[in-house]
Amino acid sequence: MNWIMPVVALLPIVIVGILMVGFMWPSRKAMPVGCLAAAAIAFIGWEVPIRKLTAASLAGIINALDILLIVFGAILILQLMKRSGGMNAISHSMSSVSRDRRVQALIIAWLFGSFLEGAAGFGTPAAVAAPLLVGMGFPPLIAAVLTLVADSTAVSFGAVGVPIRGGFEPLRDVVSLPDSMAFDCFLHNIGAHVGIVHFALGTFIPLIMIGLMTKMAEGSYRKGLEIWPLALFAGVVFTTPQMLVALFISPELPALLGSLIALPIFLIAVSRGFLKPKEEWNFPARNLWPSSWEGTIQAGADVSQAGPAISARRAWLPYLIVGLLLLVTRIEAFQVSGWLRLLYVGWDNILGTGIGEVIYPLRNPGLIPFVLVALLIPFLHRMEQSDIVSAWKETASMIGSASVALISALVMVYIMINSDGASGREAMLIVVARAAADVTGESWYLISPLVGALGTFISGSNTVSNIMFGVLQYDTGVQSGLLVVPVLALQAVGGAAGNMICVHNVVAVLTTVGLIGKEGSVVRKNAIVAVGYALLAGALVWIVARLIG
Repeated sequence: MNWIMPVVALLPIVIVGILMVGFMWPSRKAMPVGCLAAAAIAFIGWEVPIRKLTAASLAGIINALDILLIVFGAILILQLMKRSGGMNAISHSMSSVSRDRRVQALIIAWLFGSFLEGAAGFGTPAAVAAPLLVGMGFPPLIAAVLTLVADSTAVSFGAVGVPIRGGFEPLRDVVSLPDSMAFDCFLHNIGAHVGIVHFALGTFIPLIMIGLMTKMAEGSYRKGLEIWPLALFAGVVFTTPQMLVALFISPELPALLGSLIALPIFLIAVSRGFLKPKEEWNFPARNLWPSSWEGTIQAGADVSQAGPAISARRAWLPYLIVGLLLLVTRIEAFQVSGWLRLLYVGWDNILGTGIGEVIYPLRNPGLIPFVLVALLIPFLHRMEQSDIVSAWKETASMIGSASVALISALVMVYIMINSDGASGREAMLIVVARAAADVTGESWYLISPLVGALGTFISGSNTVSNIMFGVLQYDTGVQSGLLVVPVLALQAVGGAAGNMICVHNVVAVLTTVGLIGKEGSVVRKNAIVAVGYALLAGALVWIVARLIG
């Protein structure tokens, strides 16, 4: 086989990886370079006309704006909650349930972290939960490792399904579906498979977390394994509702509803003594801590943004409204979803190329419910005008940085998808997929989640990983004769595993706990868990696929 063209076609993604991993460039700088490389290769090597390159780029930008609206709304609510005191009230209402550090880790890192992932995503869970643990007295290094490992199982669904809904959007014009199946149904099928795989494996993440914590603290897994019933209970109460929501409702709600269901169940159970450890466990005395555990911020220092004091019930109210509105607008029985689709914005047949992209603003959860609830929070929490303005400004600043990377990634992928025809060659991603299928065959089930993990490791986002590799995964699955929905589910699951070690998240969380410079140590500790999770997911799907033929 001639390997020159597949290698050339893959160069844009390789360039992004080298710049981000080798030269530590942020995604907002590396992604535009990859985008320009894709355009140059498509123009020179694939002889794609300028008009078609422009049309593909515009379609990518339209899709990116749809995703960015969700990100904006999710981050805006979080910023308002921080300044209103709502986030502080939520966290402290949970941290007082038990003094056992193992139980606190399950509540804050696992359950609260999963809630933050479902509500906001994009690196928020570790960046919020880790400082909270440090403020409670956890060694900063251990807090960072725990929250990164915990921020995994919910990541495939992210902020109201962005990794599935937005990450696989480039497949809309690629996938071949029966006339009776809508693309939303196709995404629902992917989400259902993701929920099942995470139920099978993610249930054990809390136990792995606690084992890692006691191993780091005292050199033994024994104290962590002692509470295995409680750790598995913490896993089950989240992964079960997450899977059921993914199966029966939509891929936008599993992480958010799963955590909103799991948190009260677990807190009530522990407060009543259910599976609660008989002996409380704590870290060694402070004078015995290795110097590597702490940096510029000491354990016990409150590094959260407290804000004014409000009740826990009032603090939770905005997110409960978000969950309720999402249910009403996503469950077909309420007959609201169809009305939300009446308004659409887009461009069919861009520049006469046949390329098009359409978005539905009212169906976008960034507008309803996120921005809608964000407008209610100042009244619900009686916020000062200055705090409201600061929250909007901070959100705008954060979204500006994210938009460059996201737009560049989508434009790059849309160019690589629409690079066929002019030179007689197949599209760039099809060429790569054929080469991958020739080499791997059925073993692509094992490789697929590793590709997803690599994408997140490079880009810092499961969404961007799905954007970069979703079409490649689909095409490779087709060329290899595999079941494409499980292959795409493995891409999303692998992306979640890669979230434990992605450069972006590691740097962000270490910054919040004062340990910049310890990135290598954290990645090494979490890499075994991340790679193991991805490989087990691939092996599980491969075995099931062989059993059902």
